Amino acid sequence: MRSSVRGQALGSEALGVAISEFSPAFVEAFNGGAALFRDGRFDEAAATFSRLADEHPDIANLHGNLGLSLRAAGRPDEAMEPLRQALRLRPAYPDVLNALGSILLDRRNLDHALVACRELARLQPDYPGALLTLGNLFMFTGDGERARAVYRLALAVEPDVAVNHNNLGAVSLSLGSPHDAALNYRRALAIAVGKPEYRKNLGTCLLMAGDYANGTVAYEGRLEQPVWRKRNMPGTLWQGQPLEGRTLLVHYEQGLGDSFQYIRYAGVLKRMGARVLYECQPTLKRVLSTAPDLDGLFAFGEPLPPYDYYISLMSLMHRLGTTPDTVPGGVPYLRAEPPLAARWADRLDRLEGGSRPALRVGINWHGNETGKSIPLECFEAMARLPGVRLYSLQKVSGLDHLARLRDRVAVTELGADFDAGPDAFLDTAAVMANLDLIVSCDTSVCHLAGAMGRPTWVVLKWFADWRWMRDRLDSPWYPTMRLFRQARSNDWAEVMGRVTADVAAEAAARVAGGAGR
Repeated sequence: MRSSVRGQALGSEALGVAISEFSPAFVEAFNGGAALFRDGRFDEAAATFSRLADEHPDIANLHGNLGLSLRAAGRPDEAMEPLRQALRLRPAYPDVLNALGSILLDRRNLDHALVACRELARLQPDYPGALLTLGNLFMFTGDGERARAVYRLALAVEPDVAVNHNNLGAVSLSLGSPHDAALNYRRALAIAVGKPEYRKNLGTCLLMAGDYANGTVAYEGRLEQPVWRKRNMPGTLWQGQPLEGRTLLVHYEQGLGDSFQYIRYAGVLKRMGARVLYECQPTLKRVLSTAPDLDGLFAFGEPLPPYDYYISLMSLMHRLGTTPDTVPGGVPYLRAEPPLAARWADRLDRLEGGSRPALRVGINWHGNETGKSIPLECFEAMARLPGVRLYSLQKVSGLDHLARLRDRVAVTELGADFDAGPDAFLDTAAVMANLDLIVSCDTSVCHLAGAMGRPTWVVLKWFADWRWMRDRLDSPWYPTMRLFRQARSNDWAEVMGRVTADVAAEAAARVAGGAGR
């Protein structure tokens, strides 16, 4: 989702009085400030309008131009007060409403931003970007239907603005209409030909719909985006050249979970005759050392040996022609370290006082991305099920929820030393090797559990990541995984009710069969 960024022209017509009523020195200074703004010399323009506003505090345009100059200079905190003063003097001031709404939106002060943007859309619906920003606000507040309606109005006003099509695509996808979203992304690309962001967006849309053949190609657009992690690798990019007898360096690109998910491709490359090296995130080197088919594993920053070709990990889907029916399988391909798993087996036995429950369930409820986290309260009923014991696999974020709800939600904590070292996930993997089930939101924990072949239930928000596609209750990437999807946006209680009922049935079946005794 993107905002429309348009420079504002600063002119004398908005002074509210005839400019001839001012002195020649004022007119010269005002026009000089406007010229500085047009030339991109925003700090100097701000200094000029600040002086004029001090001399003429009752003129809205001077405060407005000062605020606009400060915002353009990258000083939004300083811009707030002059913009507000301009609105006190002239409430119907489109340029200022737009600037103030944009700053408030950047600060995620959504309620006040919504007031400003609604007033701008009411005053001047054809103001460049006004409806787009209002639609973005509705998206941020989770009101997808209103966002879609406003984006459609934005297209009626500005049909040739690519970002309007792109953002309509984003909201259509979030509302469960990937076909409409793909159509909008393609329209954006017809206007802004080849724009990397829109290509990547189209790619994620097609991948979510299960169209890997076209989606993986479009998804390569991400590598041209400035915000993406770039590597200036020496050597030759692998684009499908023969690998027999060649060394291929694969380097990580995105999150920790992606390394867990896609390290499986080492086996495919190995069968093509390659000597496979992988450069990983430093904290994952030890946990990934159990992966088969790697001829070398290096943490980012370590010296690399010679290689013939290199490729980004996430580009292997495209280069190897992966489809949902041809995902490389063979779990488990990651394993816990046996001595560590044995130590945790003993430790769990001690925590349970030697009386093993019918079902040991590891839970991970909090993720770093917006909307993925399950409220810990939703595990309360599960924690009370007969024969079920919950273990926290949570690290860092979300632990404050556990402290707040400790009296309500019975979760066994694993101690301050749990994964406390420099190597991530070692204890997590060892504990999961001793659990019967992992219930997790969409985080790296569920990818590690799936790669280990552990029974894993992933609870997904309504608009889930493209990796989980749409509607499926299983994953071609992880055969031991079940997916539980929200039936309605933000309704965690309903989906967790289904998860809890299935946990209860699993525990009851184990008790009936004598498990855990």
